[in-house]
Amino acid sequence: MPAPHIRPARSDDEEPLRRLDRDTWSLLHAVSPPPGPDDPFFRPHSGPDDHIVAELDGAVAGYVRLGFPTPLAANAHVRQIRGLAVADAARGAGVGRALVRAAVEEARRLGA
Repeated sequence: MPAPHIRPARSDDEEPLRRLDRDTWSLLHAVSPPPGPDDPFFRPHSGPDDHIVAELDGAVAGYVRLGFPTPLAANAHVRQIRGLAVADAARGAGVGRALVRAAVEEARRLGA
């Protein structure tokens, strides 16, 4: 299997990411209720700029969501992984590892 292509999310990733989020939601690791069938993936507090996407063969295979742990100015230099998903079909292909590495690079680029 080829290495995943890592890139910033775009607004036109809305539907594939929404589908991926629904498909990968599980009681085993969820910290929030399952996404509803009409819930948007991107929200005002976590838009495309807060996401990094992995593609395999041109299709969305995973994402990582970065954010701030708190709104406090004292935490402005800190980034937190606030979501991570890998499509079942892409597991074992290095997608998760590539996304975490990209998240670390992005956090450093932003001054974390």
